[in-house]
Amino acid sequence: MQNGKLAASIARLGLYQFRQRLTTKIVSSRGTVVLAPLWFPSSKTCHNGGRINQQLKLKDRTFNCPHCGMRIDRDLNAALVLSQYGDINQSSRVGCTRIYACELEEADRPG
Repeated sequence: MQNGKLAASIARLGLYQFRQRLTTKIVSSRGTVVLAPLWFPSSKTCHNGGRINQQLKLKDRTFNCPHCGMRIDRDLNAALVLSQYGDINQSSRVGCTRIYACELEEADRPG
């Protein structure tokens, strides 16, 4: 990771393998994986009202919603937003990538 030219590639590879293993575990237990788009603004979106705070900088560790006044740790807010994203898109089947268990029959697949 000390090599600046390779560090990003190495880091991405590690996260890719983690995602693959996690997906395999979930699918083998007949679950569904919902993937948010790469640039989904989970850190900038208020989990309380859904509004996006464009002024939020990477150095800001607390999320402050200018609309509803919500003040919460940025990472916790992002986790709550992604949880809601999964719930919403799991039911609507819109705008997300889903990976289903291979053992499911085509008729058993939702959507």
